[in-house]
Amino acid sequence: SVLFRPEQFWQIVLSDVGLALTAGVLAYASYVWSAAAVLRMYGVPYLMVNFWLVTITYLQHSSPQVPHYADDSWNFVRGALCTVDRSYGRVLDVCLHHINDTHVAHHLFSQMPHYHAEEATRHLRGKLGKYYNYSDRNVFGELYHTMKHCQFVEDSGSVLFYRNPSTAKKVE
Repeated sequence: SVLFRPEQFWQIVLSDVGLALTAGVLAYASYVWSAAAVLRMYGVPYLMVNFWLVTITYLQHSSPQVPHYADDSWNFVRGALCTVDRSYGRVLDVCLHHINDTHVAHHLFSQMPHYHAEEATRHLRGKLGKYYNYSDRNVFGELYHTMKHCQFVEDSGSVLFYRNPSTAKKVE
């Protein structure tokens, strides 16, 4: 396969077996309790969890103000700082275990236990100053803003930014 190395064969088989078992259990549960019950108890929570994971990840790594670096100007610290801490309000921040508002610290210190991330973020905010990216705007408003303004990354230069058709540099 062009996607996988030969030594990964059994991992792929095991993954396929796991998917088949999951599909079988869901089909059996639908037979026993009804498809609507399985959708309500499994499908809806599954979609909600994945919505938050994808939304948080997208918003952490996408912003019109956050640069991207070409190979000639990239280094670890620059790359690690290309993320945004976003507060979704105290309740959601706690429910999400602060994965959304301590992400800069995670990028810089990926081996640090999560329970130290809030303290590290407080220190980083002071040390990084203007290089610390933070937003406490409404999550759904920010999602709309980011989807509207971050449609592609420029393709020329060393320091690149997200653009949309109305903010794209004209190529002559």
